[in-house]
Amino acid sequence: MNNRVTGWILAAAVVALVGVPLAHAANPPQAQQAPQAASAQGELTKVDVTAKTLTVKSDGRDMQFSFNDETKITGANSPAGLATMEGAQVTVMYTTKDRVQTATEIRITPKK
Repeated sequence: MNNRVTGWILAAAVVALVGVPLAHAANPPQAQQAPQAASAQGELTKVDVTAKTLTVKSDGRDMQFSFNDETKITGANSPAGLATMEGAQVTVMYTTKDRVQTATEIRITPKK
């Protein structure tokens, strides 16, 4: 083999060994984002106990939240009790992850 071909092979090997890891490092996989905590206040308009969701009208728009067995509920005895309180004022503390808003705490203020 002549030196010119050997030089090209050596150059290609260096590019492959150095360039591929550098290109991967320039585009690292996106890190998973931690859930973002927030709160919303408004009127409790709908509760679906089977689907474990509730809808709150806040600032003129409907916001839907999911809830689970770890969700703290104040002002109602249970998730089923929430369904009887539609129209009440509610504060929902929630986290958002992957575009899903999950209630961590639901505080009901009964209708007057």
